[in-house]
Amino acid sequence: MKKAGILLFIVVLAAAGYLWYDYHSQPAEEWSELPQEDRLVSLEKGSSLREISRQLEDKGVIRSRHLFRLYAFITDQQGGLQAGTYRFGPEEDMISVMRRITRGDVAQISITIPEGFTFEEIASRLSAELNVEADEILKAAEERSWDRDYLPDSENVQWQLEGYLYPATYSIPYDIQSEELLSLMLDRFEEQWLEELEDADTDLDVNELVTVASLVEKEGKLSEEKPLIAGVIYNRMENDMKLQIDASVQYALEERQARLLYRDLEVDSTYNTYLYEGLPPGPIASPGDNSLRSVLSPEDSDYLFYFARSDGSHIFTETYQEHLEQQRIIDQ
Repeated sequence: MKKAGILLFIVVLAAAGYLWYDYHSQPAEEWSELPQEDRLVSLEKGSSLREISRQLEDKGVIRSRHLFRLYAFITDQQGGLQAGTYRFGPEEDMISVMRRITRGDVAQISITIPEGFTFEEIASRLSAELNVEADEILKAAEERSWDRDYLPDSENVQWQLEGYLYPATYSIPYDIQSEELLSLMLDRFEEQWLEELEDADTDLDVNELVTVASLVEKEGKLSEEKPLIAGVIYNRMENDMKLQIDASVQYALEERQARLLYRDLEVDSTYNTYLYEGLPPGPIASPGDNSLRSVLSPEDSDYLFYFARSDGSHIFTETYQEHLEQQRIIDQ
């Protein structure tokens, strides 16, 4: 009986110890009830194990900072905790929390940059989703010297990175730095298109090709028309005609207009293709894959003019007289 009593005591003690451990290794109830967007914890660089464990306990990610520290010492992980912003699950236990921090498995956020966004629109979209101000992104782009040969001269363009921040869906660390973020997007452009653009059978350089693609992107709403629009732009360039592209005027204006007026066409800017011959000094937006393919494989035609219908499609003509006649027909 005595042995049975001792054994029972040991079993009860072990069970109590396990229950205590299980309870204190789990997140607090208030943490589990938080929505996903609020389950973020930022651990600052240089924080000690004591500071990290207290912060996790205060947030409710763990119930016991003492148990967390003990586990770190037992497993010899006290020196491997990495700074960053983490998103912990509603039922993630202490061991999982420790593993995530030692791996540096920081919070990621999925952001989609649409085709045709300008750099300022991209900065605004990134700012809305990440822990960074739009002005900080713009400033980083302006102040850094970007060692990428294909980029235009920064003195001649509004934004040197305009057109080269590849439109795609990105999985980005929540607390990524502005320069690192911009480099990531430039790297994606290079991976997808740089070699093909550099090897293109044309007299145009990479910046000129991307500039044409950005004009096509902003002018063409229908994918099937983009090669034809690219062909019209090339035809006008070959005939030494001003491109007269409305989208370039919109880019030159301080504020985008719902509809351009005649006075808008007089804005003095090298981006204004109604005033200045040839291409703008750089792209006016980030072109998508269809637009970039179109400038490499434009559709052959004798068209020199086009204008948009209300549904976004275009009417193409060879002469200015035909252009005016077709406009009159549409306006009737």
